Amino acid sequence: MSSTPVTIKHSTSGACATVHPFGATVTSFVTSKGHECLFVSKLAKTDGSKPIRGGIPLVFPQFGQPSKDMPQHGFLRRNVWTVAKKYDNDEEAACEFTLALKDVVNARGDGKWSTASENTQINCFLSLVVKVASKRLTSVLKIINTGQVTFEYQTLFHTYFKIHGAKALDKTLCNVVGLDRYIVYDKIAGDSNIQDKDPLFVDGEVDRIYTAPQDKSTVDVCICTGSDGSRLNVKAFAINGKDVIPVSAVVWNPFILKSKGMGDFDDDEYNDMICVEPGILQENLLRPQNESIFTQIIEML
Repeated sequence: MSSTPVTIKHSTSGACATVHPFGATVTSFVTSKGHECLFVSKLAKTDGSKPIRGGIPLVFPQFGQPSKDMPQHGFLRRNVWTVAKKYDNDEEAACEFTLALKDVVNARGDGKWSTASENTQINCFLSLVVKVASKRLTSVLKIINTGQVTFEYQTLFHTYFKIHGAKALDKTLCNVVGLDRYIVYDKIAGDSNIQDKDPLFVDGEVDRIYTAPQDKSTVDVCICTGSDGSRLNVKAFAINGKDVIPVSAVVWNPFILKSKGMGDFDDDEYNDMICVEPGILQENLLRPQNESIFTQIIEML
């Protein structure tokens, strides 16, 4: 099974994306005007020895490591996906990547994933379709429960955005708006509050979870991405079976101290990135023969 990076080029506009089959990780999105939207560390491992540090790693079926039987953030980003359908037309270019759970390694260390309460193996099939247009990158993750057991899951697009000119600490050139009224849990301070309309910015280590208010299910934010005045709109939405489910978001930047402790991230690269990660983080159950469809759209403004 090949792990050679796949290039998806939209011939009409010249925009392109690069996806590593290892983790089905999007590592580059360059718009038709030559603007790179994603950050990948220059120390990132791309040989399969560990998840790729940057781009859009996939998180599933857990966020963090609540279950010690499974790697942090799950196993999608740790396995080689199969390259499937590919096309290029006037509207967009796209490629599909697929992963069957029977092919997964490091789910529990033994190639299996079982429910916590009983020794019952879970079966599911996953596909990621990456679509490229002139100024837009769309990622659609589909999770299909092909077994007989209902399972609980979390999933995120762990998206690293490139901040041009190393300006991540400049409040006017790097900030995020659109998460007002979300309940924010600050993992560094250990407290919660309601986010106001002020822009979010990096002024130290940032690790915050934003949970959507009851009347909002779609993440829709604008990110200022550096010294060239670039801005990106990010939307994310999800359906589980027939139900629309709310999407939360995580905002992360390791800042100085944590950067020095990561072997696949250079000491000063916190200046070059910000993670804004749409995710399904609340308790969600996927019933047998049902599917969850999670979509992220990145568009340059």
